Amino acid sequence: MNIRKVVKIHVLLIICLIISSQFALADGIKDRMKQRLPVIADLKTKGIIGEDNSGYLGFVTGAKAQEEVVAAENKDRKTVYSHFAQQQNTTIDVVEKVQANRKAEKATPGEFFQNPDGSWHKK
Repeated sequence: MNIRKVVKIHVLLIICLIISSQFALADGIKDRMKQRLPVIADLKTKGIIGEDNSGYLGFVTGAKAQEEVVAAENKDRKTVYSHFAQQQNTTIDVVEKVQANRKAEKATPGEFFQNPDGSWHKK
């Protein structure tokens, strides 16, 4: 086997490893987000959290129940938004604003969302 073939095989293996690790990362985030969904839905129903104007969860009132769940969700969202930004060749700020608008539109009646001026509103 010549050196060129060996190098090509190594490059292909590295690419395969990178791609498979991205799928594993995506599956892990998706699973974690699915597991948190019931707690997040409950907090939204109670009016404790809502979708903020940056595409993340925010506390509507002074009550900070389940802070670790909210922080974990926001961390995973940031990872996903960063990936979207990279794919779309844009900044994370743009993705955050798009997601904030999308999440505000999808909010169900009784849930809170934050306007661009920072004020919270119940849908």
